[in-house]
Amino acid sequence: MNLYLMRHGQAASPQVDPRKGLTVNGRQAVERLAQQLAKQGIYFSQVFHSERDRARQTAEIMARVISPAVIPQQRTDLKPDDDPHLLLADIESWQEDTLVASHLPFVPSLLALLNRDSQIIAFEPATVVCLSKADDSSWNVEWFAAPE
Repeated sequence: MNLYLMRHGQAASPQVDPRKGLTVNGRQAVERLAQQLAKQGIYFSQVFHSERDRARQTAEIMARVISPAVIPQQRTDLKPDDDPHLLLADIESWQEDTLVASHLPFVPSLLALLNRDSQIIAFEPATVVCLSKADDSSWNVEWFAAPE
């Protein structure tokens, strides 16, 4: 099983969009990244996102391009300041490749819990990291990518 942790794409300022949805550039960057990953054969069986528009929009783009049959699902425990420890039991129960689209500082905090030896990854907008489950139940960082 692979777990893909992703920071949402570039969000609009609250002055431009009070709900802070993705900017045009943010949408385009997520789309480019999704197309790159699709060409590499990446596929998600489930996609989760936070309640915030920018994470939902990011998840929808990723699912549409990479796994069109998968409907992204909203979770209430993926907001920026939520405790990533609360997601660990769910992650351990997942058997299928899964994308989680969320925010800073949640995504890097969750990565640090899953792989304490992980290098520092600058989670710029639309950055995704792939982790695979090792035989000893630990998680290995396989790769990370950001839009070109």
